[in-house]
Amino acid sequence: MTAFSSHFTERDSRHYRVFSVWMIAAMLVFVTATISIDAQWIPNSLGWGLTILSVGLMLAAIRAYIFFLQHADELLRKIHLDALALAFGFGTVAMMGYRLCERLGAPKLDINDSFFVMLLTWVIAQWVGFRRYAGDEEA
Repeated sequence: MTAFSSHFTERDSRHYRVFSVWMIAAMLVFVTATISIDAQWIPNSLGWGLTILSVGLMLAAIRAYIFFLQHADELLRKIHLDALALAFGFGTVAMMGYRLCERLGAPKLDINDSFFVMLLTWVIAQWVGFRRYAGDEEA
């Protein structure tokens, strides 16, 4: 699952696995929809269907992650919430800062590019949090 799974209780692992399955399914549908719509391989009606399915799966992933956090112990919750706060901050700076750069002539980026900044920051911040608070010897 993750490099940190040795710090998860059985219950936390199960809850995180549920979140991961929803998120992987959402991303697979999202990528399929994005490629299919951009390449015009599918009719608009199917594109709308894939879009609605993708959003629904993302909402299910959010619900599963909130459930995971609500049932995690205090340290695990702290590590994840600290990581989320840092990722939100970096994502906001990336979106707003790069928007100014675009106005100055930088190439236009898709909104998903800033999402990857958030995602990478979230993963790194979790790793740092586990190193700091849980004494992750493997990392």
